[in-house]
Order: sequence, then structure tokens, then C-alpha cells
Amino acid sequence: MARNSYTEVTRNGFGKRLSDSISAAIFGGLLFIASFPALWWNEGRAIAEYRALKEGAGAVVQVAADSVDAANEGRLIHAAARVEGSPAVSDQVLGVDVDGLALRRIVEMYQWKESSESRERKTLGGGSETTTEYTYRMEWNDDRIDSSDFRLSEDHVNPTEWPVESATFEASDTRLGAFSLSASARSAVGRWRQLDAAQAARFPEQFEGFRLIADSRMYLGENPDKPRVGDVRIRYEYQPEEVFSIVARQAGQTLDSYTTRNGRGVLLVEAGEVPPAQMFEGAQKRNTITTWLIRLGGTVAMWLGLSMVFAPISRVLDVLPMLGTIGSWGIGLVTGLISLLLSLLTIAISWVFYRPLLGGTLIAAVVGLLIWSRRRRSAAAPAMPTAPPPPPPAPA
Repeated sequence: MARNSYTEVTRNGFGKRLSDSISAAIFGGLLFIASFPALWWNEGRAIAEYRALKEGAGAVVQVAADSVDAANEGRLIHAAARVEGSPAVSDQVLGVDVDGLALRRIVEMYQWKESSESRERKTLGGGSETTTEYTYRMEWNDDRIDSSDFRLSEDHVNPTEWPVESATFEASDTRLGAFSLSASARSAVGRWRQLDAAQAARFPEQFEGFRLIADSRMYLGENPDKPRVGDVRIRYEYQPEEVFSIVARQAGQTLDSYTTRNGRGVLLVEAGEVPPAQMFEGAQKRNTITTWLIRLGGTVAMWLGLSMVFAPISRVLDVLPMLGTIGSWGIGLVTGLISLLLSLLTIAISWVFYRPLLGGTLIAAVVGLLIWSRRRRSAAAPAMPTAPPPPPPAPA
């Protein structure tokens, strides 16, 4: 009977752990240095995107999608209409077609999957003992899982050959009213939905051993309710023809990305009939969210890099496990505070560079606030009482 779990114990001495931490410190130093230009670039990107969207919001022209007006050539336009694809998208291998923008065949195989969980325990003298538990379970997956690298590969073997592969099929011509969509606009249009046999123009009852089962999947295997390793099932998703709103440049009869004065592209796509002002407002909100996520990522990368730089110190302290644990916590706390301060400083300096007036005003306001706070504390401090002069000596 196949074993579905395996435990492996590895031991590393002080020298190996120290050399590994030194190697990691080199990588951490590079990560720490790279976080500065990443934060700097993000601020420039955010400001450039904000200005591009603001320019686009002031230049956009709302037009009807049923005709192309040559007077709007090269301008940024907004149009809303049903996006249609032609001809019908088809999977000619299995004989499935549907009226829509795209169709994709998703092939899944029932396979073994290996998972691992490790626990490290420090030992006296600076070494460590790592216990790794490997577990195996069967699941449906649309990716090939290579079982040759499993710890227990002889008991958990996945097939290497698949009877049919996953694939995507798109309509050759996608249009919004009288306009055709460029590749970039087309990639932003469409929402995937499950395709069942009732929606498909043709759905085969059987294909080379596959059979259609209740949930509109095609199945290759003995029993869908009790799958075995190597069983295959196929399901379909499609992008239906729906109403979309697009803000793009009119280039002949094609809708494409619009280039602003600062060189950034503007191409907005929303499902349904959405006014242009609302589309630009949503784009500005997404820009703000992206900016904060990159700021957070840059700060975390700086913290991880700096922590890795000082990791050898923690390894030396691991000679006494308790001391090493305290040292790791202390290094993490200190490097976290330093990274936060350096990130804020980098962002502030980049604002002075990209927005001199606003950045300079903010810095002047902070400096003025510090000076005012110091003077206020000085004025509020009570005067030190002075001792009265000593009385004259008594006459003899």
C-alpha cells in the first residue's frame, strides 16, 4: 500500500548555517539597495499616471458607437456599445463552438500532489535540526505535476502524456459598434463565464473515449464520482458578447491606446455603460491603490534585505539558542524601524524631485512645525526659582 506521508530530518552545523547566512547577506544587500530606486520609480510613475489621466479626463470626447466621425481622428473618445465577435469562436478539435468573443478549453487531470511543511529547531552550539513532513493527496489540476521529483516518487506516479491540451480560441474580428478593437483594447474586453451544453452551438456527446457528464464536462475515466489518477475532464469557458464602455484613441476605424503629453498611454475599459468621468475617477483610484501597494512592497523588501544583511550576527548568537532567538527579534525590530524611516525619506525626497513646489512646501511645513513646537515648549517651561540672599551676620 502506498505511503501518503514521509518525514525527513536534516541537521546543519554552526559552520554551514553561518556560511549560508553570509551568502544570504550578500543577496539581502542587493535587495536592500534595489528597494531605493524601486520606491523612487514608483513615485514618478504615480505622478505621471495621475497627470496623464487628468489630461485625458479634460480631452475626452463622448461619441456614438454606431458610426465613425473622421473629425475625431487621433482624439481621445468615449463610446459604449455591445462588443461583438465574428465569426463564431470554435474548438474544431472537439467540435464545440459558441457565439462570443473567445472560448477556452480547460483540461484537468486527476494527479498526485506533494506538499511539505518544515519545522526548525535550534540546537546548542549554533546548529539546527529541520524536520520536514511530506504529504501526498490526489486532486484535479490543469497543470502538469512532475512526480519524478517527489520524495516518494515510486509510490506516487503521474502520467506524462495528456490526450488533449488546454487551448484558447478568439474571434478573428472584435468590434464595438462601428469600431474595431486593437490588440490592447481586445485584451481588456471580456469576462469569462462557464459554458454549458445548452449555450454551445455544438457539444459532442463523445470524443475519443470522452463522454459528456451532468455538469457539461467531458470525462475520460471509469467513474466520475470516484476518479483515479490519470482520469481527465474537460470544461469550457467563454466570453459572451456584452456592453462595454471604452475610452481610447480613434485611429481610423480602430480604438487604440491614446498617448498623453508625458508619453503615457490611456486606455480604459469598463463593463456596462459607464460615463467617462466615472471611468477616469476609477482609474485614479486604481492608480492610488497601486502606488500604496508598491510603497508597501518596497518597504518590506528593504526590511527583508536589511534583516538578511545582519543575519550572520543572529547566527553567531545562536550558539546559545535562547540568545539567538532574542537577537533575531531585536534585529527584526531595529531593521524594521530603520527601513520604515528610510522608505519615508526616499518617498519624501522623490516628491521634492517630481513635485518641487508641493514637496518643498511639505518639508517647509514640517520644519516650521518642529520649530514652533520647540518654541512653544520653551515658552511653557516654568522659570527656575532663585534662592533669597543670605541674611547679614548677627552683630557680635
